Amino acid sequence: MKRLAPLWAFALLIPTLALATTAPAQPGPATEAELRQSLTTLLEEHHIPGASYAVFDRQGTVLSGVIGLADSGTRAPVTDGTLFRLGSITKTVTAIAIMQLVEQGHFGLQTPVSELLPEAPIENPFGESDPVRVVHLLTHTAGFDDTHIKAFFSPVERRGRHLESSLQHPEPLVVRWRPGRHEGYSNPGYVLLGAILEAHYQKPWEDVVSERVLKPLGITHVAALGTQAARRDHAPGHSGSDMHRTPVFFEQTQADGALWCTATDLARLGRFILTDGASAPGVLRPETVRLMKQAQGTVGTREGLAYGAGLGLHHRIIQGLLWQGHAGGVLGGKASMHFHAEQGLGYVLLLNSDNELRKLEEPLAAFISHQTQWKPSAPTLRPIESDVDGWYRYANPRISLLSLPTYLLDTARVTAKGDTLSVEPPLPGFGYQATLKHHGEGRLSDVDYGDVVNGVVVRDESGAAVGLELGGDYLRRTSMAAAVLPLASVLLSLALLLSTPFGRRASLRNRWVRRLPSLALLSLVLGIVCAANLEWTLLAHMNWQTVGVWAASVLFPAFGVAGLVLSVRTWRQEPVAVARWRCLLGSASAVCLSLWFATFGLFSFALWRW
Repeated sequence: MKRLAPLWAFALLIPTLALATTAPAQPGPATEAELRQSLTTLLEEHHIPGASYAVFDRQGTVLSGVIGLADSGTRAPVTDGTLFRLGSITKTVTAIAIMQLVEQGHFGLQTPVSELLPEAPIENPFGESDPVRVVHLLTHTAGFDDTHIKAFFSPVERRGRHLESSLQHPEPLVVRWRPGRHEGYSNPGYVLLGAILEAHYQKPWEDVVSERVLKPLGITHVAALGTQAARRDHAPGHSGSDMHRTPVFFEQTQADGALWCTATDLARLGRFILTDGASAPGVLRPETVRLMKQAQGTVGTREGLAYGAGLGLHHRIIQGLLWQGHAGGVLGGKASMHFHAEQGLGYVLLLNSDNELRKLEEPLAAFISHQTQWKPSAPTLRPIESDVDGWYRYANPRISLLSLPTYLLDTARVTAKGDTLSVEPPLPGFGYQATLKHHGEGRLSDVDYGDVVNGVVVRDESGAAVGLELGGDYLRRTSMAAAVLPLASVLLSLALLLSTPFGRRASLRNRWVRRLPSLALLSLVLGIVCAANLEWTLLAHMNWQTVGVWAASVLFPAFGVAGLVLSVRTWRQEPVAVARWRCLLGSASAVCLSLWFATFGLFSFALWRW
């Protein structure tokens, strides 16, 4: 799905985020030399200093290679032994360690987390009927927020202490919808899984996964702490077109993204999952690994959708084919480990820059397809019932900080025609836009991603269409008024507020009738300017940018309310109707916008406390 909400619309809230897209499949490299050349060219185009890659099958590593520089400053080259940061691929290792305890009967996937971690600061309004369970942590379906800004980094490097971190930063552990309904990618859920492992074994997380997962898989070129990696051949992070070094920050926790590894060693993890555990007997039973690969935990998967989050694994569409594994992204680095079950091959790609990942995965996927000459069967499309027609709103944002722009902008009108569903935003450039094909039984594919089924129509017990699950996003059915009027009210309010400063000065007896809404507008502009100058490294601290955002969130409603009160009090004293109406509506518009901000927790909003 393509979400077209423009970034400027929520510049007041966070700095720019990059949204990944998938290009249509193109002819790719057929030989190892062509693969290396394709990757080298893409590294240059996207200003990435270096990379390490590997292709594996069920027997072992088929090929591997390194390209470029590990460090743009020292000009040290990437070698076969260079450690790269894996980011969230670490979650797959954590999940394997958890599934070992499930196999051994210490607890089950349906065990409430509160039974294993009574101190865990989970705030769940649905707790009596729907507690957060282990499976919800593994599949990102607990309803938690993602990591809040102040919990990203630590002033000192931590080892273990995952429960302590959750207790210090409980803000993300608020359940936003009933657990087990929608996916919402959440690093804090894996922090709790790390705490479960440490509570059971009475050891730090890194000792647990080293003894029970990494060493049994034969993964030896690995580090779990940044200081460990720094003492060895490693690839520091880089960003930007100038390939500048990114600062090295200590992480608050490890279980959700701390590992460093080489491409060839990481291929052992991919091979283990591809072979259902046969490459390392005794680590997990075959049926357990197969269970990990099953998408589960959402209303869509209960409708038969096979696309989505498994237990520590995710699906990914590359070159129009469905791959499975995990990707990782951190400041200064990106990584991918994915396999295609039918072709029996997979790849690992490690980069020491956060500039790009997906476009560099495409040559690897294309190379594998050239080797196997595997072709998916042609889809059989079916007409779709027109009862899905209507308005929908995106309901499961990953970050609660984006709840307001999500609510206002991420809506769409869905129209069925034959075997096609058209998803169109109410205004060009806003909301969702996609063209979906119906494969029967409510299963959907996005034409921009090929024929892979990655969506489904969700129906209630009576059979009525109540939502669409699309690529992990859930679109809940709503009315046209509920979809359109909130955005219309905001756009109208902005237009009226912008008109307030204009007009003849002499037309008003009390100049503050115009000055107050004008000051409200000025404070809003101030907040946008401050937010536009924010960087991730600045978000958790008091500085002119974050203080400016906070000041704007206080001054804007204060000036709006003051202007509205003054306009009402002086209404009969102002002789020019046009001027007094303009100022009244301007102040009322500021109050209207302030109510939207307050409803979504953005009044007196301090990023350093979020």
